[in-house]
Amino acid sequence: MTKHVPFPEKGLEEAAIWQAMDCAKQGDVDWRGGRLPGFYVHFANDDVDRVGKTAFQKFQATNALGLGAFPSIKKFESEVVEWALSLFRAKGGAASITSGGTESIFIAMKTAREWAKANRPNVINPRVMISHSAHPAFDKAAKYLGLEVVRLAPRADFKTDIDALKGALDNQTIMIAGSAPQFTMGVFDQIEELAAVAESRNIWFHTDACVGGFLSPFAEQNGHTIPAWDFRVKGVKSISADLHKYGFAPKGASIVAFADAAFQKFQVFDFNNWSRGRYVTSTFAGTRSGASIAAAWAVMRFLGNEGYRKIAEQIWLIREQLLRDIPAIEGLFVYGEPELTVMSYGSKTLDVDDIAAGLAAKGWYTVAPSLNPPAINLGILSLAFGEVLDVYLNDLRDVVSQLKTGENPFDRSLIGSYGTR
Repeated sequence: MTKHVPFPEKGLEEAAIWQAMDCAKQGDVDWRGGRLPGFYVHFANDDVDRVGKTAFQKFQATNALGLGAFPSIKKFESEVVEWALSLFRAKGGAASITSGGTESIFIAMKTAREWAKANRPNVINPRVMISHSAHPAFDKAAKYLGLEVVRLAPRADFKTDIDALKGALDNQTIMIAGSAPQFTMGVFDQIEELAAVAESRNIWFHTDACVGGFLSPFAEQNGHTIPAWDFRVKGVKSISADLHKYGFAPKGASIVAFADAAFQKFQVFDFNNWSRGRYVTSTFAGTRSGASIAAAWAVMRFLGNEGYRKIAEQIWLIREQLLRDIPAIEGLFVYGEPELTVMSYGSKTLDVDDIAAGLAAKGWYTVAPSLNPPAINLGILSLAFGEVLDVYLNDLRDVVSQLKTGENPFDRSLIGSYGTR
């Protein structure tokens, strides 16, 4: 029988609370010191961090379920949404702020399902077609929404196998999705080709730009070649893009955007069969933190286009150094041709689990390597990691050199995980 910790009888003095919390975080990874390469925390700089925290604190009690009570939050959400649609090259359109990429994908899939009910009434067992590289959030949402997900093996270059996808499509397919970029190897799926296939068959197409949505526009402005992914592409009906990744807003904040404002009628939950009266929400959550919306607005207003372009270029330089220096370490290589700031590397001679364990032993939070193909994923690069990039690369060289001696002193139990377990 599990013995639960009883609810505390008496409160603590404020000083004791802060002492207990400081003690509790002693074991947390030093994300500000860059020891969390590519995962969980997306840092721009101390000024941006301060602005986001201050705005969050100012509006921490607000509730975006009640925009009539909090017109400030309505203003902030409206403006953030308009800015996002502008970045995504929408002509019209509509968008909402959600709690994160998973909810944005959920809302896009829910909208696609309801759209299909109205436009594809003969569909009985709705299916979603994605590459194996797509984020698990698609399957998570499908489990709640009663959809079937078909994952297809990618091509050798890790992009979607379009021929295989065409062969797998049937009259029950209501949605196709592509990543911009993928969360593993960092390549973009062929959004233009995939969206054209969807358009020709009256299938909903979604671009998952949770990683790249608030970096790609500024990298492109800086002169870097970014594959087409946004509403400029005919057939793209929805986009997910995380404000708390390269938008640098505090968690949790993401955008789900639609090419046509008319699609929002399939997005909303509108209910009137209870004693309180009509209840309408645009996202899965009822109560939503107004603080997250206000903080996103503050960060975007603080940086502006100029600030985002500057950070995008700084991150691009980190990317360039990794792509240059990792393959220069004997036995290591970068998978595929990463097109933004996500990448994975492997080894021709060593077990990547041993490399990951070695990096973890040196204080880097290294997520368990991918299994197929075996790879260490660098996730989403941040400026905090960039500050210690040379240290990381030197430690990586040391680990590889030590493993080449034939000894393996590294404890694999130190390897981290992606997810709650």
